[in-house]
Amino acid sequence: MRCLSGAVIKVNVDAVILAGGQSRRMGVPNKALVSLAGKPLVNHVADRLASQVDLLCLSGNKETLTNLGYPIIEDQGAKFSGPLAGLYSTLLYPKLTNADYLLLAPCDGPFIPENLVKELYEAVVQFDADVAVVRYEGFIQATFSLWNKRVLDSVKQALLVDQLGGFKPLLKRLKSEYLDWPKQNINPFFNINTEQDLFFAKSLLCP
Repeated sequence: MRCLSGAVIKVNVDAVILAGGQSRRMGVPNKALVSLAGKPLVNHVADRLASQVDLLCLSGNKETLTNLGYPIIEDQGAKFSGPLAGLYSTLLYPKLTNADYLLLAPCDGPFIPENLVKELYEAVVQFDADVAVVRYEGFIQATFSLWNKRVLDSVKQALLVDQLGGFKPLLKRLKSEYLDWPKQNINPFFNINTEQDLFFAKSLLCP
Protein backbone atom coordinates (compact mmCIF):
# COMPACT_ATOMS: atom_id res chain seq x y z
CA MET A 1 0.00 0.00 0.00
CA ARG A 2 1.18 3.51 -0.82
CA CYS A 3 -0.18 6.97 -0.05
CA LEU A 4 0.10 10.20 -2.01
CA SER A 5 2.86 12.72 -2.33
CA GLY A 6 1.68 15.62 -4.49
CA ALA A 7 2.57 17.64 -7.62
CA VAL A 8 1.51 17.24 -11.22
CA ILE A 9 4.20 16.18 -13.73
CA LYS A 10 4.32 14.44 -17.07
CA VAL A 11 5.44 10.80 -16.89
CA ASN A 12 6.85 8.55 -19.61
CA VAL A 13 3.82 6.28 -20.03
CA ASP A 14 1.19 5.53 -22.66
CA ALA A 15 -2.52 5.77 -21.85
CA VAL A 16 -5.78 4.37 -23.15
CA ILE A 17 -9.29 5.54 -22.33
CA LEU A 18 -11.90 2.78 -22.36
CA ALA A 19 -14.56 4.29 -24.59
CA GLY A 20 -16.40 1.38 -26.16
CA GLY A 21 -19.10 0.47 -23.69
CA GLN A 22 -22.83 0.84 -24.18
CA SER A 23 -24.91 2.51 -21.49
CA ARG A 24 -28.22 0.72 -21.13
CA ARG A 25 -29.05 2.72 -18.02
CA MET A 26 -28.64 5.97 -19.95
CA GLY A 27 -30.23 4.64 -23.13
CA VAL A 28 -27.38 5.68 -25.43
CA PRO A 29 -25.22 3.58 -27.79
CA ASN A 30 -21.93 5.01 -26.53
CA LYS A 31 -21.60 6.75 -23.19
CA ALA A 32 -18.27 8.27 -24.22
CA LEU A 33 -20.06 10.73 -26.50
CA VAL A 34 -22.67 11.93 -24.00
CA SER A 35 -22.38 15.70 -23.62
CA LEU A 36 -21.30 17.18 -20.30
CA ALA A 37 -20.83 20.95 -20.02
CA GLY A 38 -20.63 21.30 -23.79
CA LYS A 39 -18.25 18.48 -24.69
CA PRO A 40 -18.26 14.65 -24.78
CA LEU A 41 -17.54 12.80 -21.57
CA VAL A 42 -14.46 11.19 -23.06
CA ASN A 43 -13.00 14.62 -23.85
CA HIS A 44 -13.14 15.60 -20.18
CA VAL A 45 -10.99 12.57 -19.36
CA ALA A 46 -8.68 13.11 -22.33
CA ASP A 47 -8.14 16.77 -21.45
CA ARG A 48 -7.03 15.80 -17.95
CA LEU A 49 -4.75 12.98 -19.10
CA ALA A 50 -3.13 14.46 -22.20
CA SER A 51 -0.60 16.55 -20.28
CA GLN A 52 0.32 13.59 -18.05
CA VAL A 53 1.33 11.01 -20.69
CA ASP A 54 3.33 10.55 -23.90
CA LEU A 55 0.65 8.85 -26.02
CA LEU A 56 -3.12 8.89 -25.49
CA CYS A 57 -5.40 6.42 -27.29
CA LEU A 58 -9.06 5.46 -27.19
CA SER A 59 -10.31 1.89 -26.95
CA GLY A 60 -13.59 1.51 -28.81
CA ASN A 61 -15.36 1.60 -32.15
CA LYS A 62 -13.64 3.54 -34.93
CA GLU A 63 -16.90 4.57 -36.57
CA THR A 64 -18.21 6.34 -33.48
CA LEU A 65 -14.95 7.77 -32.12
CA THR A 66 -13.16 8.78 -35.31
CA ASN A 67 -13.74 12.54 -35.00
CA LEU A 68 -12.21 12.94 -31.55
CA GLY A 69 -8.62 13.29 -32.75
CA TYR A 70 -6.98 10.37 -30.94
CA PRO A 71 -5.74 6.98 -32.18
CA ILE A 72 -8.52 4.39 -31.86
CA ILE A 73 -7.87 0.77 -30.90
CA GLU A 74 -10.62 -1.75 -31.57
CA ASP A 75 -10.96 -4.99 -29.61
CA GLN A 76 -9.07 -7.93 -31.08
CA GLY A 77 -11.60 -10.55 -32.19
CA ALA A 78 -15.38 -10.26 -32.27
CA LYS A 79 -15.83 -12.80 -29.48
CA PHE A 80 -14.30 -10.64 -26.79
CA SER A 81 -15.24 -7.16 -25.62
CA GLY A 82 -15.16 -5.10 -22.46
CA PRO A 83 -12.42 -3.50 -20.35
CA LEU A 84 -10.16 -6.57 -20.23
CA ALA A 85 -10.34 -6.90 -24.01
CA GLY A 86 -9.57 -3.20 -24.29
CA LEU A 87 -6.45 -3.63 -22.18
CA TYR A 88 -5.32 -6.66 -24.19
CA SER A 89 -5.91 -4.99 -27.55
CA THR A 90 -4.04 -1.88 -26.47
CA LEU A 91 -1.04 -3.88 -25.28
CA LEU A 92 -0.90 -5.34 -28.80
CA TYR A 93 -1.17 -1.94 -30.50
CA PRO A 94 1.97 -1.54 -32.67
CA LYS A 95 2.14 2.24 -32.34
CA LEU A 96 2.64 2.36 -28.58
CA THR A 97 5.82 4.13 -27.51
CA ASN A 98 8.75 2.35 -25.87
CA ALA A 99 7.42 3.33 -22.43
CA ASP A 100 7.23 0.42 -20.01
CA TYR A 101 3.80 1.32 -18.65
CA LEU A 102 0.23 1.74 -19.86
CA LEU A 103 -2.37 3.76 -18.00
CA LEU A 104 -5.99 2.62 -18.11
CA ALA A 105 -8.86 5.04 -17.51
CA PRO A 106 -12.64 4.97 -18.10
CA CYS A 107 -14.40 7.41 -20.41
CA ASP A 108 -16.98 8.34 -17.77
CA GLY A 109 -14.73 9.71 -15.03
CA PRO A 110 -14.66 13.48 -15.70
CA PHE A 111 -13.04 14.35 -12.37
CA ILE A 112 -9.96 12.18 -12.84
CA PRO A 113 -7.05 13.69 -10.86
CA GLU A 114 -4.44 15.65 -12.78
CA ASN A 115 -1.67 13.94 -10.80
CA LEU A 116 -3.06 10.42 -11.20
CA VAL A 117 -0.36 9.18 -13.57
CA LYS A 118 2.51 10.44 -11.44
CA GLU A 119 1.15 8.84 -8.29
CA LEU A 120 0.44 5.46 -9.91
CA TYR A 121 3.81 5.52 -11.63
CA GLU A 122 5.65 6.09 -8.37
CA ALA A 123 3.74 3.23 -6.77
CA VAL A 124 4.35 0.72 -9.55
CA VAL A 125 8.05 1.58 -9.79
CA GLN A 126 8.69 1.66 -6.05
CA PHE A 127 7.34 -1.86 -5.58
CA ASP A 128 8.27 -3.24 -9.03
CA ALA A 129 4.59 -4.16 -9.36
CA ASP A 130 2.85 -5.57 -12.42
CA VAL A 131 0.06 -3.07 -11.88
CA ALA A 132 -0.81 -0.19 -9.56
CA VAL A 133 -4.51 0.36 -8.87
CA VAL A 134 -6.41 3.15 -7.16
CA ARG A 135 -8.31 2.30 -4.00
CA TYR A 136 -10.78 4.95 -2.83
CA GLU A 137 -12.61 4.70 0.49
CA GLY A 138 -11.74 1.01 0.58
CA PHE A 139 -13.06 0.22 -2.91
CA ILE A 140 -10.75 -0.96 -5.69
CA GLN A 141 -11.07 1.21 -8.80
CA ALA A 142 -9.65 -1.25 -11.34
CA THR A 143 -10.15 0.95 -14.39
CA PHE A 144 -8.00 3.67 -12.84
CA SER A 145 -4.75 1.74 -13.04
CA LEU A 146 -1.21 1.63 -14.43
CA TRP A 147 0.05 -1.60 -15.99
CA ASN A 148 3.58 -2.75 -16.71
CA LYS A 149 3.51 -3.88 -20.34
CA ARG A 150 5.17 -7.14 -19.29
CA VAL A 151 1.70 -8.36 -18.22
CA LEU A 152 0.67 -9.01 -21.85
CA ASP A 153 0.92 -12.81 -21.57
CA SER A 154 -1.01 -12.84 -18.29
CA VAL A 155 -3.74 -10.65 -19.76
CA LYS A 156 -3.91 -12.87 -22.85
CA GLN A 157 -4.28 -15.97 -20.66
CA ALA A 158 -6.99 -14.33 -18.56
CA LEU A 159 -8.99 -13.14 -21.57
CA LEU A 160 -8.56 -15.78 -24.26
CA VAL A 161 -8.04 -18.95 -22.24
CA ASP A 162 -9.63 -18.49 -18.83
CA GLN A 163 -12.19 -15.98 -20.14
CA LEU A 164 -12.27 -14.03 -16.91
CA GLY A 165 -15.14 -11.61 -16.63
CA GLY A 166 -13.28 -8.69 -15.14
CA PHE A 167 -10.09 -7.31 -13.66
CA LYS A 168 -10.28 -8.45 -10.05
CA PRO A 169 -9.43 -12.14 -10.66
CA LEU A 170 -6.48 -11.03 -12.78
CA LEU A 171 -5.28 -8.60 -10.12
CA LYS A 172 -5.13 -11.48 -7.65
CA ARG A 173 -2.77 -13.36 -9.97
CA LEU A 174 -0.43 -10.45 -10.57
CA LYS A 175 1.89 -8.50 -8.32
CA SER A 176 -0.60 -5.73 -7.66
CA GLU A 177 -0.01 -2.57 -5.65
CA TYR A 178 -2.94 -0.53 -4.31
CA LEU A 179 -2.74 3.23 -4.03
CA ASP A 180 -5.01 4.61 -1.31
CA TRP A 181 -6.30 7.96 -2.51
CA PRO A 182 -7.35 10.37 0.26
CA LYS A 183 -11.02 11.22 0.55
CA GLN A 184 -12.04 14.50 -1.07
CA ASN A 185 -15.18 16.62 -1.18
CA ILE A 186 -15.83 15.41 -4.73
CA ASN A 187 -15.00 11.78 -5.47
CA PRO A 188 -12.30 12.08 -8.17
CA PHE A 189 -13.17 8.57 -9.38
CA PHE A 190 -16.88 9.21 -9.72
CA ASN A 191 -18.34 7.32 -12.73
CA ILE A 192 -21.32 8.59 -14.69
CA ASN A 193 -23.68 5.64 -15.19
CA THR A 194 -27.15 7.17 -15.07
CA GLU A 195 -29.01 10.35 -16.01
CA GLN A 196 -28.93 11.27 -12.32
CA ASP A 197 -25.14 10.92 -12.29
CA LEU A 198 -24.92 13.15 -15.34
CA PHE A 199 -27.11 15.78 -13.72
CA PHE A 200 -24.96 15.67 -10.59
CA ALA A 201 -21.76 16.09 -12.62
CA LYS A 202 -23.29 19.05 -14.48
CA SER A 203 -24.19 20.67 -11.17
CA LEU A 204 -20.53 20.45 -10.11
CA LEU A 205 -19.07 21.74 -13.36
CA CYS A 206 -21.73 24.40 -13.99
CA PRO A 207 -22.94 25.54 -10.54
